[in-house]
Amino acid sequence: MKSLRIFWLSCLFCLLLAVPVWSHPMQVEAVVAKLRPQEKFLYIEFVGNVQDITQIPSVTLGDERRNPDGTFPADFQKKLEEYINGGFKLEQAGQPWPGELTQVRYDNSLDVTRSRFTLSMRYPRTSGQTQAIKITNTLFDYLPNAETMIVAGGTTQRLKTGSQATVNPADMATNLMRNIQQFLISGMEHIFTGPDHMLFIFAFLLATTSFKSIIKTLTGFTIAHSVTLILTTLGILSFPARLVDVIVALSIVFVGVENIVGLRKDSAFKKRFWVATCFGFIHGFAFAGNLKDMGLPEGSALIWSLLSFNLGVETAQVLLCCAIFPLLLLWRKDTEKRRGSSLNWKNIQLMFSGLIAGAGLVWMFQRLFSG
Repeated sequence: MKSLRIFWLSCLFCLLLAVPVWSHPMQVEAVVAKLRPQEKFLYIEFVGNVQDITQIPSVTLGDERRNPDGTFPADFQKKLEEYINGGFKLEQAGQPWPGELTQVRYDNSLDVTRSRFTLSMRYPRTSGQTQAIKITNTLFDYLPNAETMIVAGGTTQRLKTGSQATVNPADMATNLMRNIQQFLISGMEHIFTGPDHMLFIFAFLLATTSFKSIIKTLTGFTIAHSVTLILTTLGILSFPARLVDVIVALSIVFVGVENIVGLRKDSAFKKRFWVATCFGFIHGFAFAGNLKDMGLPEGSALIWSLLSFNLGVETAQVLLCCAIFPLLLLWRKDTEKRRGSSLNWKNIQLMFSGLIAGAGLVWMFQRLFSG
């Protein structure tokens, strides 16, 4: 009975990984605006419900016009930039401060009521301006109870539509340690909120029998994605975002199928290091895309932020492995005590590997043909 309970809990865990992640299913909720000041520009990241931006009366967009890679058409982005500048007005020293839309993405959820967007605005800074910034918010005034949360430094202000706020100059000071903290947390969030990356790692853990082998496999994955992450962020390499998303899904299918073939042949998975390394290069492009969307700083802060984001990714991977791998070992030990049961450990591995491959296949076809 204990083994059966663990089995159903694990099934639930796998199903949660196999579908896109969502937050609050509310149609109307606060949009969070995170201010990240740099030396030469102010970067603001808006995060909210996708419906907030697809229902704007003056910026109509049908679901069929969304790009399958999680982006929106160029004409929609231009109208959206105009709407943000008109509905989220920044002023400093009495002068308006318009911004440029650098990126807008959504999380590919099939249910638009649960899907989230991330929108990036870049505001060039004028040297020598130290006055406080006045923000007037009328974003999403067509929605009842809409509000925007402004996060700057260590302060948070909630603005209803039509209200104003003042951001203290001290909260706008460029701060290296604040940059490092923000990018470190963002790197961890990218793993914990990315079901495809989590499932890829889980597939390796499922067919691994020792900490030594998983450390070796993850080392190859880490080295590879760190290389492409750094080179892509610095503009040395580039790769089409949609193709990256497709290959990331393909990597999940590949490892799931490799598990099934290897387990049936009692293989030792001697090539796992190279499999993880090869696909690690592709996952690095995906990490870089997320990092560039955040609005990278300039100068020496760029290197520190890049390293912090990468460290956040590695920390999340280590925490994930430390949490899941011991549980898998305990589960294996428990099932091996019941040799007469049809639900032996190999069958469990094969079943979950099949689910993993199936989830990757669904994602791959969605990313290839949706939109």
